[in-house]
Amino acid sequence: SSAFPISALDALAADRRYSSTCAAMASRHSLRRRLTLSMPARLVLLSLCVAQAKKSPPVAVEARFKERITLKLEAALASATAHLAWALGVTSESSEDVFAPHYELDLRTGSTWRAKCEADIDTERDSVAHCVIHKLQALSALCEAPGVAETHRPGILRLLKQLLVKRETVIPGLGVKRSMLPIGNGMEVWMSETSVGSGNFDVMVPLHAAATLAVVQCGSALSEPKFFETAQAWFASIEKAWPQSAWAQASFHMNSILWESFVRISTMIRSDSSFAEELQDFNRGFEAYLQAKFSENPQSWSFSGAHATVLTWHREKKKARRKKLAASISEYTRRWRQLAPALNVTTAYTCGPLQGVAPLLLKPGEEAAELVSSLLKLAEKDVDLFQLSFAQSGDSDAASTDPSPAAARVGDKLLKKLGGELNGAFVRDEGQWKGEKRRSIRIDDTAQCVVGITRTLQLLETLVGVEVPTPGAEGAATEEGAAAGGADEASGAAPTEEL
Repeated sequence: SSAFPISALDALAADRRYSSTCAAMASRHSLRRRLTLSMPARLVLLSLCVAQAKKSPPVAVEARFKERITLKLEAALASATAHLAWALGVTSESSEDVFAPHYELDLRTGSTWRAKCEADIDTERDSVAHCVIHKLQALSALCEAPGVAETHRPGILRLLKQLLVKRETVIPGLGVKRSMLPIGNGMEVWMSETSVGSGNFDVMVPLHAAATLAVVQCGSALSEPKFFETAQAWFASIEKAWPQSAWAQASFHMNSILWESFVRISTMIRSDSSFAEELQDFNRGFEAYLQAKFSENPQSWSFSGAHATVLTWHREKKKARRKKLAASISEYTRRWRQLAPALNVTTAYTCGPLQGVAPLLLKPGEEAAELVSSLLKLAEKDVDLFQLSFAQSGDSDAASTDPSPAAARVGDKLLKKLGGELNGAFVRDEGQWKGEKRRSIRIDDTAQCVVGITRTLQLLETLVGVEVPTPGAEGAATEEGAAAGGADEASGAAPTEEL
């Protein structure tokens, strides 16, 4: 569709780190004016040049495509975080005492938002603990998006203070409390009501991990390290409440969610602190257990496990261990490539997988070069199909602009009633709605996309934009072709996730 960026080959050929492939291609002077290839082919050839590098360089993409997709994802993220902040109740105009008062809106009734995990969830398909975890993960997601936490500092601090209320106090909107662990000395754990209105509370380790991560993630985003001391005290209970003998009780993905939480916490605290040492000791054992399970079952895959592996690899200094982690990253990538083609890219919500696949591609190499374009297509598709977008700036009238496909699925009546509240939110695809026995907008639908887009943008920052000559009308097709490579091979929905 346009000329191959031969100048990029010249530059690579001059660097002794790279194979002779670049030199051979660049030396073919007769082709420099005639070689015309589609963007997928250009990206493949450029990847071939650097595949044998001792230290793999960044992946290259067409510069104009990189600029366009970056601006689009940034706009989508801004809209999604605005909605998520409203759903959590941390905006400047919010004065709610209920923790995250806009949890779920049933599109079949469209009456009011479900607000309280302890009172108004649909008990046939939801539980108090899952509701609470979704809300805490949404808070962590908001604080992970760069700069957003500071914008909503007062509201986020208010939520953090709610999490730090006096022991045995049930938090409004969550229906959970902190209690002393029956074993151990002075250790407290998060406990959830076993069913709505039962009055019976039990220890929930995933809830405990989600609360600890939320406090650290938001404390770090707000530069408030005082919250780390609380998190360290909570983490001390994990080894008692979740010993190795209990790990087999949870699925690979659930254990990976826990491991990812602890690894993420370790990246945000002082590396020379006692907290960091405690986390390192626990994570080494947990990692070894999960890596063994990962190797035993070729079907195992988890976006949380993928992200945790990349974070651990990035921080590891020992050569042998770093090499082992790199092999795990390659295996996660290989399995994703096997899983993805069987899933339908045209209808599937894939914000979950984005959270793991985007970090996998931060490790430079041939696998990353091959999958970057298909990953960007997934991210753009999620925005195009599943983000509610219908209002212009300052206009909440849903009829004022053409609605997005997701907004059309919600329906005109509800959009006119709740347009401003819904703008920027994400919805699931029809298959996932059916599988979860719901037709609703829930706080985790948007939270997952906030995390997925945030990490995709982080990947985009590492990509090198290559200027490609676009003679005549051929240039019009170049940009759209930039993201087409590998789309058939690694596109579609991700494996079904448990949470």
